[in-house]
Amino acid sequence: MKELKIFAIVVFLSGVLYWGIEPYAHTQLHPHTAAANFDYAQADDVYAKNVMAAKETALANAKATNDAQKIKVAQDELDSAKKYLEEYSAFWADIKNIDLSKGDATKGADTFMAAGCTGCHGVQVAGMPAGMDNETASQSFGVVPPDLSTAGVIYDDKFLAAFIKNPTMAAKLGHKFNDEKPYPMTAFMGAGGDDINKEIADIVAYLKSIATKYVSENKGISDAKLFEDACQRCHDMKYDNKYTLTNRVSLASYMGSNPPDLSMMIRAKNSDNYLAKLINDPQKMLSGTAMPRVGLSSESTNQIVSYIEKVGDSKKDERSNVGIYTMVYFLILGIFATLWKRKVWSELH
Repeated sequence: MKELKIFAIVVFLSGVLYWGIEPYAHTQLHPHTAAANFDYAQADDVYAKNVMAAKETALANAKATNDAQKIKVAQDELDSAKKYLEEYSAFWADIKNIDLSKGDATKGADTFMAAGCTGCHGVQVAGMPAGMDNETASQSFGVVPPDLSTAGVIYDDKFLAAFIKNPTMAAKLGHKFNDEKPYPMTAFMGAGGDDINKEIADIVAYLKSIATKYVSENKGISDAKLFEDACQRCHDMKYDNKYTLTNRVSLASYMGSNPPDLSMMIRAKNSDNYLAKLINDPQKMLSGTAMPRVGLSSESTNQIVSYIEKVGDSKKDERSNVGIYTMVYFLILGIFATLWKRKVWSELH
């Protein structure tokens, strides 16, 4: 009976630790964030309003202290948050005026060439290699521009239009790039047509047409191709023998430090769907990070996370089964140990 009491105490304390203390500690270290939102306009609106609400609270707290310096800092931050909300509201309102349903792929091909996109980007599926090799591109831009063969499928349509319109705003890197330090890809200023929005819709239609061709010819987009086009310009996946396409020295200078290898990221960072949310909106998860918003569609995001899990945790199912088998083993062992103890002590008493 004494042993059962000790066992009950151990179970109780373990339960308190597992269901009480550990979840609380996790909420403090990793506050809950909303799920990935692939309506990027809505997501930016919610994010900006949340930031502004937090800054309003900070200002109220500062005023309660009657500290003039704290009040000034809090007011400046609130003013910046309001400006941020206004800028993104105006930006996405402009993007909504682009009617992607009227894009003309044929005209888009001409506009793509006229705008000089091939000077930086390759389109292998259309027989257009990149204008620079990776080393030269690394030194010129800090990071290798992506091949756009799959862009029309792996990226969200509206995000793709937004990125063409204003890359800095779409990638949410206004804190890193500005007029003094411009983003490597310039905002689209038109290619000679009368309607810039129509030209953007045409380019998106063109990118979708060649991506659809690629998907048809290759029966989908492989994990390796998706990783290469969406992530490999900056990240390694050493467990799958994939290494960043960008020169590491240039990349470190461009990003502030070399981005992490993603081989083990699934084990370190996938609680509460962290990876999907990080890919969807890095600023929401790591405010101030130099990682750009990639703009992947929901399907591509799920495929990337699945690929990272496949490479970084290939033994997950096996490990889970071992855990179950181990618990069953100890349960059976405990039963036999208890029966053996009772038998031995019954003979002594």
